Amino acid sequence: MDSSVIIFTIAVVVVLVLVVLSVSGALPFGRRGQGDEISAALRQLLLDRAAGMVTGEEFERRQAALHASLMGAPQASAPALRRHLRWAVPAVIAIVAVPPVVIYTFFVKPKEVQNAPAPVAAMGMSAPGQKAQPQPQANKGGDLNTAAKHLADKMAKDPSNGEGWLLLARTYGELRQHKEAANAYAKAAALLPPDASLLADWADAYVMTHDRKWNDEARDIVKRALAADPKHLKALSLAGGEAFDRGDYKTAIDYWKRVKAVAPADSMDIKLADSNIAEATARTGGK
Repeated sequence: MDSSVIIFTIAVVVVLVLVVLSVSGALPFGRRGQGDEISAALRQLLLDRAAGMVTGEEFERRQAALHASLMGAPQASAPALRRHLRWAVPAVIAIVAVPPVVIYTFFVKPKEVQNAPAPVAAMGMSAPGQKAQPQPQANKGGDLNTAAKHLADKMAKDPSNGEGWLLLARTYGELRQHKEAANAYAKAAALLPPDASLLADWADAYVMTHDRKWNDEARDIVKRALAADPKHLKALSLAGGEAFDRGDYKTAIDYWKRVKAVAPADSMDIKLADSNIAEATARTGGK
């Protein structure tokens, strides 16, 4: 059989198999998780806030709702089609590959094969003698990186703007630039009234900057957050984590029980608190 026919048949089979796998959810492309959509919404919210399209109060409310959704976003379950892949893939191969072989063997004349035109370069590949063109790469963070740069430039000119520092800190946080976020939170905290959310986010970024290790400054920030709001979920969770890390499991359990007392029923906060309490209890010998 002519090599061009073989190559074409194999290519068609591969493409169809990939389509089947993608639709079934067996491959990462071809599906978009809820977490991706929520992250995109968070980025857009930050951009809208930077552009002055939403108020500070509305920003706080919507950001809290999106973060709660992100924590509780269910993982996509495998569709029923995946259970039948072991039959679907061989069926695709049989349907696509066998007929061309049969047709070629019994009906195609050798002279038609000999007179077949030369193959054309495939899409996305370079023809002989041509240099491959580099493919553009996506800019990680997209417009959010641009917004962060503009905000940073603005704060350099207006360093007494506490709300500006807070917005910049949260933008850095979404970009996972923890050191920059912690520095911006520190400046915002020095200019704004005590706020549990600001302080808890600052403590979180600060600990991440120090390889997830707690020190006296991080502990002090969490204490300030709880002083501002003794029922603040994130501050209570961080305080529990800090106590657990230094081996004070009883104190950690107390904090996580306080989390359960104020968290919405059936929320991810409740589930995480239960898991953490179970782990801390096991460390104490079940007492």
